[in-house]
Amino acid sequence: MAAALRRTQIRLRVPRPSSFSTTADAAAPATFPVPEPDPISRAKSAIRSESDPERIASLFLSSVHSPKFYGDRAIYKLSISKLARSHRHDLIERLLEPHLAGSSSTSDANPNPKSEGFHIRIITLYSEAGMIDHAVRAFRRIPDSGLRYTERSLCAILTAFRKNRKHDLLLRTFQSAPEDLQISPGITSHNIVLNALCTHGDVAGARKMLDEMEGKGTKPDLVSYNTLLTGYLKKGEESGFDDVLKEMVAKGLAPSVVTYNCRIGDLCSKKRTSEAEELLDAMASKGVRPNRGTFNAIIDGFCKEDDVVAAMRVFKRMPRAKKEDGHGGASPNFDTYVLLIRSLVEKGEFLSGLEVFKECLDRKWAPPFEAVKGLVEGLKNEAQFNDAEYVVVKMRKAVKGDAVDAWKKVEGALSV
Repeated sequence: MAAALRRTQIRLRVPRPSSFSTTADAAAPATFPVPEPDPISRAKSAIRSESDPERIASLFLSSVHSPKFYGDRAIYKLSISKLARSHRHDLIERLLEPHLAGSSSTSDANPNPKSEGFHIRIITLYSEAGMIDHAVRAFRRIPDSGLRYTERSLCAILTAFRKNRKHDLLLRTFQSAPEDLQISPGITSHNIVLNALCTHGDVAGARKMLDEMEGKGTKPDLVSYNTLLTGYLKKGEESGFDDVLKEMVAKGLAPSVVTYNCRIGDLCSKKRTSEAEELLDAMASKGVRPNRGTFNAIIDGFCKEDDVVAAMRVFKRMPRAKKEDGHGGASPNFDTYVLLIRSLVEKGEFLSGLEVFKECLDRKWAPPFEAVKGLVEGLKNEAQFNDAEYVVVKMRKAVKGDAVDAWKKVEGALSV
């Protein structure tokens, strides 16, 4: 049998190098040319690491003639946001104005896009830079490209007004849109105005507007009602809040995570956090995935009721909040950790506080010094000296920059 197996073995032959190659050449691994990054990618990389506003503008302009330039939203957003942080509105104007319709600065090889979407991009960039007057001018120049205003461009300028807190301009533009812009506002623009009214504290005006919408041919949707719920919750108007909930049920609107978060916030504000926690199970049964805001509201509610054990129970449920496909989970943020550590220390739950502290540092976040100081002192009082020393050493490694000296003072007072 062994002999048979030997006879059937396949012998691999290594080809001899030809007379035209050296041994070193034959042994060298095959190499393939690595494609160089395109000009837009190079420019974005350079802009990302650049701190000089003038240089950022130059890098942006150097990419204008690339065929992919106008379609790459990231280079616009990256450049304008960095210039806005440097308060260089003059450079932002220099970069964006030539791209608007009617400019004579573009070459025939690279004509400016004349789409409504491109104008909306410019409006949005000006808005995010706080240059609302420029955003308005960009909006008014849409017809210069031979385009008509639509619901999309109306929503863009309304959103710009809302983000820049130009409440009166928002309302005037919305109300005059049918006559001035030849646009009949749709559900999206109505929802932007509802949001602005509620944010401005005019929930009664938002309620009136929602009541009038159907009569004008626009049916309120789930976003409309959720916006009103949020407004009533912030104002603390319980009767209005309950009326909207009942109306949503009557209209057969399936609640979203925003709806549940409003209900949870309402219950927590009334110190009925246990009932709010029960809504987590109701959400699961309806296939609605809770988000970080859902959990933070319940954790905060339990902490305000001095029930830190329940707060920890909800905290540990966060990673188990799955999507329908079995993936996901709600990730705690810095506020979650700080809230828990402070509350646990105040209630003398130092080992649980240590557990949350470790997880917080694993996320590369250093908790506030006063909370850590309380944690260390609590662990020392319970004779958990090793744990107390562990916290001090970990904080010493975690703090950076100006915080180093501040932590040294705290550490000196702890005498661990």
